[in-house]
Amino acid sequence: MRKLCFILGLVLCMTLPFYAIAQDNDGKKEKKKKERKAVNPNFKHKFTTFLLEARADFEYDYNLNQWNNIDPFGINFSGSATQQNYGFRGDYFNFLLGGDIGDHISYFLRQRIIPVKGFTEFFDNTDFLYIQYKFNNQWSLRMGKEAIYVGGFEYDAPPIDVYYFTNYWGSFPCFLLGVSAAYTDKSGKNKIVLNVANSPYVYYLDNRWNSGLLSYNLYWSGNFGPFHTLYSVNFFEYQRGKFINLIALGNQLKFDKWSIYVDWANRAAGFKNFFKDFSLVSRLDWHVSPSVNLFAKGGYEQNSAGYYYYPYSGVNPDDNYSSGYDVDMLMPNNRAHCFYGLGVEYRPRIYPDLRVHAYVANSTMTLPSDLAADYSWKDMTLTANVGVTWKLDFMKFLPEKLK
Repeated sequence: MRKLCFILGLVLCMTLPFYAIAQDNDGKKEKKKKERKAVNPNFKHKFTTFLLEARADFEYDYNLNQWNNIDPFGINFSGSATQQNYGFRGDYFNFLLGGDIGDHISYFLRQRIIPVKGFTEFFDNTDFLYIQYKFNNQWSLRMGKEAIYVGGFEYDAPPIDVYYFTNYWGSFPCFLLGVSAAYTDKSGKNKIVLNVANSPYVYYLDNRWNSGLLSYNLYWSGNFGPFHTLYSVNFFEYQRGKFINLIALGNQLKFDKWSIYVDWANRAAGFKNFFKDFSLVSRLDWHVSPSVNLFAKGGYEQNSAGYYYYPYSGVNPDDNYSSGYDVDMLMPNNRAHCFYGLGVEYRPRIYPDLRVHAYVANSTMTLPSDLAADYSWKDMTLTANVGVTWKLDFMKFLPEKLK
C-alpha cells in the first residue's frame, strides 16, 4: 500500500508542472485575445462564400461547311466538307471564396483551377479578385479584378450556367483589373455603376497587358417587381485614343414558374454604320417543378460594318504584318451568326447543388445577306450535349467553423 501511494504521489508531482504550464499558456492566449479585441473591438470576419464547383459534359458535334463562288469569268467553284467530333470533357473547375471584414469591407475570389488555353499572364485564370469598401447603404467603392460592367442577362450569368451562346459572349475577355464606384438608391430598385478598367483589347493581338488601353463603362441595374433591366454604355479603347462603343440593353420578365430575357447589344466605331454590327439573344425558362426546368434559347448577330484598323502603321502594305484587324473583336467582319436550341435541367430535391442538363442546339455562321451576292458560304454545327454540374458548398457543411 505504501508503494502504491508513493507511485501515485510521484506521478502527481511529475504531471503538476505540465498542467501548470498548460494553464499558463491558456491564460496567455486569452490575454492575447482580449488585447486584440481592445485594439480593434469592431473587427469581425464572416465568410459569405466558400465553395468548389465543377462541370463535365459529353458532347457530340456535327459540322457542315459549304461554299459556292462565282468568279468574274462565270466559273462556279463549290464544295462541302463535314466533320464529327465527340467525347467527354471537363468545362469548369472553380474555387470561390468571399467574406465580410467588419461592417464596411468585403472581398471575393473566383479562381479557375483548370487553366484557360492560350493565356499565360498573371491573373489570367482569376475571374474575380477584388476588395470592396461600403461607405453606407448607398455608396461603395470596389478595386481589383472583376467582369467589366456590361448590360445583358446572357453576359451577367456565371459561365458555368451558360451552355451555348452568342459569338459575342464567347469572344469577350471580360475579366479585367479596374476600379468602380456604385450607387444604390434608398428603395434598392436602382443601382448605377461607373467603372474604369483595362480594355478588352489588351488581349486582342498578343496579350499586351502594358499597352495602355482602357475602357469606360456606365451601368444601370433596375428591379421593378417582375421586370428587371441590365443596361450599359461602354467605350473600349482599341488603339490609343480610339474607341468602339457598345450599347447593351438587357430586359427580363421573371415570375415564379417562368422567366424570359431579351438582350440587344449594338457595337459601333462611328455613326456611319451604326446599326450594322449587333447581337440579339433571348432565353425562355419554364420551371415545371422545383426539380425540373425547361429552356429555349436563340439569337442572331451580324457584323457588316467593315471597320478595320492597322496597328502597324508605316509598314510596307505588302508586308503580312500590315494586315488590318477587326475593330469589333466580339463579332468578325462580314459574318452573320444564327443559333437556337432546346434543353432541360434537373436538380434532385434531396441535393439541389447537383444539376444534370441536356440540350440540342444548332449554330450557323454565314455571310450577311447584303454581302452574299455572288458568293455564299455556310458553316453549320449541330450540337448534342449532356452534362453534370456539382457544387460543394462548405458553408452548408461547416457553418460553425466558418462563423
